Amino acid sequence: MPMVFTAMEDVEALRILRDGGWIKATFSAAPGTPGSATVTELTPLGRFAMQFVQPDQEAP
Repeated sequence: MPMVFTAMEDVEALRILRDGGWIKATFSAAPGTPGSATVTELTPLGRFAMQFVQPDQEAP
């Protein structure tokens, strides 16, 4: 870390994770506008929760 994300869908998903307390992140623009997110930390809550999250399965 840090990791920078610029795709709007990633930035919006990271806002949800930050609001839920899973990560610490900063954002360069207001919600709903193009910008970037910099993730600086996975919180203890995020580490715990990630134990139970399954990765998306891609269809062949």
